[in-house]
Amino acid sequence: MQHNTDTLWTALLGGAYSAAAFLLGGLDNLIIAFGVMMGTDYISGVMAAYYMRTVSSYVAYRGLMKKSGMIMAVVVAHMLDMASGSGTFMRNAMLMFLIGTEGISFTENLGHMGVPLPQKISEAFTQLRGENKKGEKKQ
Repeated sequence: MQHNTDTLWTALLGGAYSAAAFLLGGLDNLIIAFGVMMGTDYISGVMAAYYMRTVSSYVAYRGLMKKSGMIMAVVVAHMLDMASGSGTFMRNAMLMFLIGTEGISFTENLGHMGVPLPQKISEAFTQLRGENKKGEKKQ
């Protein structure tokens, strides 16, 4: 008797995709940008650590836990939106803040490796994060 694993994989991946879409409030451009920024920040962090000869599995694990916490923050923001009936305001605000945070971290990682970036890029991430040029939170 031959087992068809295609159906199993389809069910598992489809279920995981559906659960993620529900918990994150859909898989739109903000979620995609957030995922890309998280990935590029993590990879550039590992590259910068290798470049500076400070690679540590403990630090890498802490980075993954931080990324997991960020995803949970988006889930919580989306659930608050659902509970309050505010549309997607809190989810989108959380995503833009986290995209800004990841972008700043990414530019710092590139700086550790000596990669020059235009000032406008750094300013855009700082603005998304909600800080002024001195690094102080906007009121």
